[in-house]
Amino acid sequence: MRSNDFSQAPPQARAEAVFLGANRYRNPVVMLGQLRRWPRLAKALRRSPGYLWHRSYYEFPDRIGLFVAFATRDDLMRFARTPEHVEIMEWLVGKGNSSPARGGFIRILSAEEWGYTNGEFRAEDGRLGMIDEFTRLSSE
Repeated sequence: MRSNDFSQAPPQARAEAVFLGANRYRNPVVMLGQLRRWPRLAKALRRSPGYLWHRSYYEFPDRIGLFVAFATRDDLMRFARTPEHVEIMEWLVGKGNSSPARGGFIRILSAEEWGYTNGEFRAEDGRLGMIDEFTRLSSE
């Protein structure tokens, strides 16, 4: 069911902007530095305007990543300017070879105006069903 009403969907489906990032650390010991800083950052994140949802992930042996859903891109960018976020980024990037990370990435993903809902996630009714035809590819 194509829809632009995600009011019944889980918080991550209501997001217009999603942050995806991960850092690869020099060794497991320096990863503890992020774990020590995380509670303060997570508290600021949860009370940030527009915050909807987040999940952390770990990839053996040396990578920690994060997904965060925000209501709008501006909400995400406002959070990036908070003292808690700036502090962890300054620690993470470090100076010269003093950085605890060997590398990392950030991707900002934007939701299309419309998407797909089904069953209990449909705002208009609870019907289950497939869309009648797929969206055309750019080459079609």
